Amino acid sequence: MTDMGMQEKISGEPSRNDNYAQSPEKRLEPSEPSAADDAAAGPDVAPEKPPPNGGLESWLNVAAAFCVFVNTWGLITTFGAFQEYYRTVLLRDESPSAISWIGSIQATLIPMLGVVTGPLVDAGYLRILILSGAFLIVFGMMMTSLATTYYQVLLAQAFCTGSGGGISYIPAMVVLSSSFTTKRAVAVGIASIGSSVGSVIFPIMFRRLQPIIGFPWAVRCIAFINLFLAIIACSILCRRPRAKTQARHLVEWKALKQPTFMLLSVSLTCVMLAYYVPIFYVTTYARVKLNTETNLSFYLVSIINGASAFGRTVPYLLGSRINTMFVLIACTAASAVAMYTWMATINTAGFIVWACYWGFLSGVLVTAPTSIVAHPVFTPDKNYLGTRMGMMWGISSFGSLAGAPIAGALVDLDQKNFVRAQVFSGSLMVGAVLLQVWPTIAAFRYDRKTRTLQ
Repeated sequence: MTDMGMQEKISGEPSRNDNYAQSPEKRLEPSEPSAADDAAAGPDVAPEKPPPNGGLESWLNVAAAFCVFVNTWGLITTFGAFQEYYRTVLLRDESPSAISWIGSIQATLIPMLGVVTGPLVDAGYLRILILSGAFLIVFGMMMTSLATTYYQVLLAQAFCTGSGGGISYIPAMVVLSSSFTTKRAVAVGIASIGSSVGSVIFPIMFRRLQPIIGFPWAVRCIAFINLFLAIIACSILCRRPRAKTQARHLVEWKALKQPTFMLLSVSLTCVMLAYYVPIFYVTTYARVKLNTETNLSFYLVSIINGASAFGRTVPYLLGSRINTMFVLIACTAASAVAMYTWMATINTAGFIVWACYWGFLSGVLVTAPTSIVAHPVFTPDKNYLGTRMGMMWGISSFGSLAGAPIAGALVDLDQKNFVRAQVFSGSLMVGAVLLQVWPTIAAFRYDRKTRTLQ
């Protein structure tokens, strides 16, 4: 008896070479594991599930993302009301450009920190990101209520609250984008209504409460709402940890060599350079240029943000028929028109109509990129969705940082001259349209080819 036969007799198991002695039809192919192999793998190894496209858990993630939008973009787009109060009361000795840095830094940190938080989500650190971000948002607003000087407001509202929003936003969007396929754009649009809700309610609260209970308690009331919504978001998003893939770098260098991804990201930098100019200066423009009543000038921020709710949802209801990239480039072109026609608003009625028009477009501009980046043209490997989303918003954040302060330097309040800032914004939107042409063509070609192969 050979040694191999003796080993088989002692162990009672066939030799491992017997499998290869069988006929080819009976061999076990490595690429097709048997049921016994799956059972032996244990409960920790589960077969890969198809991407979800709805269900209770997915729609709960929409609700959680809604709360995150209220606490992040909802607070940022409220800054127009804060800026006017700072300019006339709390920080009257500071220039409009210096005050704009508060809102600009807050707006910049939300997308910029995505460069770090995106890869951390891919690495499985979802819970700690959501919890720490929620804490910083509430803590920052509470500290803002105690601020009396410029540097205190800068530290609390700009850096602390902005950092909390940056830590929370991208992780919530990654979870949301991973919960849907064909319905992703609609889900992101519904969740982003939270930004409009927050930016409508918070300015009205601030305007109505500040004369009655003072600046500190008006801000604290907003902070208590942030706390309530943060608890809801944390309880939903922290129920179970996100699946850990593998260690990620902060930057996926391959993405920097991909023309479609980089053109989209740079175009968003141009968009963000222009985006916050009307958001931050609409109240000042109404007061200084049009001589509107104080109450109406504050409510214009709410009017713009209320109109943006339609921009965040209506275009994406057509998402199954129209590529979202087409929606983005069309609304970017319309935004260029809005910036130039802003110069023609010479009375209150016309400015209200313009504010509604711009508000609708602004809702598209901040919502569409989040759903677009998950497209295979921009993110071929879905395991890198968090990294790509963080990189995209991180690149665009430089526009958020510089746009409003540059506009503040271009605005001449003594002469009531806003033309240079308006031309600056319109020209940037035109540049963004030109940069988005090739990504739009690439997405259209990919979708057409996919439909042909199906």
